Amino acid sequence: MKELFLIRHAKSDWEKMDLKDIDRPLKSRGIRDALMMGAFLAEHFPRPGLMLTSPACRAFHTAVLFCRGMQGDCETIAVREPLYLASYKEMLEIIRNTSPGVDVLAVVAHNPGITDLANFFLEEPVHNIPTSGFVHMAFEADEWKEVKADTLVQRAFHFPKELLKE
Repeated sequence: MKELFLIRHAKSDWEKMDLKDIDRPLKSRGIRDALMMGAFLAEHFPRPGLMLTSPACRAFHTAVLFCRGMQGDCETIAVREPLYLASYKEMLEIIRNTSPGVDVLAVVAHNPGITDLANFFLEEPVHNIPTSGFVHMAFEADEWKEVKADTLVQRAFHFPKELLKE
């Protein structure tokens, strides 16, 4: 069994227009939401053994905050340069090249790629993964290269506004 979390980075700050896109930080709301979603993930799902992230400041910071929310080890975070603004096909290639020893993988990246990748697997598409939102999928597969729509056996979709209503 392989389990995959597709996580969209938290809400970023657009106030400093002189910053390059890759350097944009998180807003305070993004920080709050990422911590909350990390804690929710830890309470309801298995913790990722590896968390791959885009090198963008907002994505890397989201990965760290999810780990803190899970009260987990941030040493499981690995930056993958090609995840920055990657297409779903590029993300899929990175996932399929993950070591078979990793059973639970999280990928922190950007839209539209992260939502497109979720929809590549899902029979009922997700319109949009909001910031700090994630899709969890479990696959009947022994290796990441076997992960595809017809090996999907379980899915869940969660996002901050859903949890704040409770």
